[in-house]
Parts: sequence; C-alpha cells; structure tokens
Amino acid sequence: MSEDVELEGKKLEIVKYAFGRFYESGFHATSMEAALAGSGISKRTLYKYFLSKADLIEAVLTLYGEAVVQQLFGPVAHISEPREQIVAFFDVRKVAGRMLTRGCLGVKAAQEYAGKDADIVALGRCAASLGEAKFLELCKQAGFAEPARVAKQLNLIFQGALSLSHTLGDTSPFMLAKDMASAVLDNAAARRKGTASKH
Repeated sequence: MSEDVELEGKKLEIVKYAFGRFYESGFHATSMEAALAGSGISKRTLYKYFLSKADLIEAVLTLYGEAVVQQLFGPVAHISEPREQIVAFFDVRKVAGRMLTRGCLGVKAAQEYAGKDADIVALGRCAASLGEAKFLELCKQAGFAEPARVAKQLNLIFQGALSLSHTLGDTSPFMLAKDMASAVLDNAAARRKGTASKH
C-alpha cells in the first residue's frame, strides 16, 4: 500500500468499517467481503481502493496506529505530572470509555501474520509499540533512571492487562496493573535518587 495516499472520503469509510470487523473476528477469519458486510459499500468500490486484503489490513493498521495513542493516553493528558499521568492511565475507574477489553489490534496482526507477511507483522509490531513510546516520553519527562527500561516494563504490564481484559471481557486486570506500574515507578524514582546522591 502506498504510504503517501491519504485516507479520506470513501477510502476512510471503508477502512473504519473494516477496522471494526477485523477487531471483532480477526484478520484471517474475515474475508474482504465480510470486512464490509452490512456497510452498503459495494465489492467494486472496495476493490477500487484496495487491490488486496493485505492492502486493506495495512490501511487499517495505519489508522489504528494513528488513533491508539490519542485514544488511550488522551483522557489523562491533562495531568501535568508524568508519574501521576502514568498511574492514572492504568486507573480504569477514573478513565472510562477506552478500548481496553478488545486487545491490541497490532499484536493480533503480528501474531496472525507471523511468517506469512512481513509488512503486516512490521505494522502490527509498530502499532503495538506506540504505547511504549508514549511511556518512554513520560519517563524521560519524569527524569527516571533508565527511562527506556522503565517504559518497556510499563508496556509489558499494559499489554498483559490488555490481553487479560480481552480474555475476561472486563477491565479488572488493570487494577492490579496499576499497582504493578506504581511499584515500577517507585523503583525507578528510588534509583534516580540513588544515582543523584552518588554525584
């Protein structure tokens, strides 16, 4: 799929509709036609914009990647203190309405296409790593020791909670994840203080 083609108009409509179908049923289980079933979009129109299912999946993953950070972190962006923003991110009682029981579409794509389509796997991995990139930004702002390591730990906690929430159909794993994230952040803050006192 050409990266320089903007998603707009009918093409964006197709991608948004397919996004929901792929999320619900998976990539392999959803044919091109099934991805748009009930949308009123004709097969001819679909193939006008997307020559293959891989093209459609790549467009869906691109859209997902653009939206996921805002959708997940937007509700806590008003919190100015980075540590508190991270903790609030995991507090599902305070921040409702996020896609936390559907799993990570990027991870799903990377799993389903492992060994089959390197481009889709790369896009899936990229989308799945966007949370880690945001955690890294916040960890650097907080001045934590080893911010990349802390961001990886937070993303591991997040992906685990996301996966369990998807399996259970509720967000209860995020309450334990919040406690774990707080412990990781406390440890990072203590290491920062220990490093500062040595200088």
